[in-house]
Amino acid sequence: MALALSVTLAQAACVGTASVPASREPVRVTNNGQPFQMWEGALARKAADAACGGRVNASIYDRFDRATGEWVYPEGCA
Repeated sequence: MALALSVTLAQAACVGTASVPASREPVRVTNNGQPFQMWEGALARKAADAACGGRVNASIYDRFDRATGEWVYPEGCA
């Protein structure tokens, strides 16, 4: 019985449900190295999705940085 239990526990340890954790670093995007304009938010969102390799975590804290011309997504990648 103890042997069966230890084999079962060993098998359970081999099967992992590890997922890649979402990045919580802010995503900052430009228009191919050029600054975005404030009204280009939809284009910036597409660039941020591409930079994340799928999807960026959009939130109410997303903002346009006038000093650099970057759109900033503080929640990071999904």
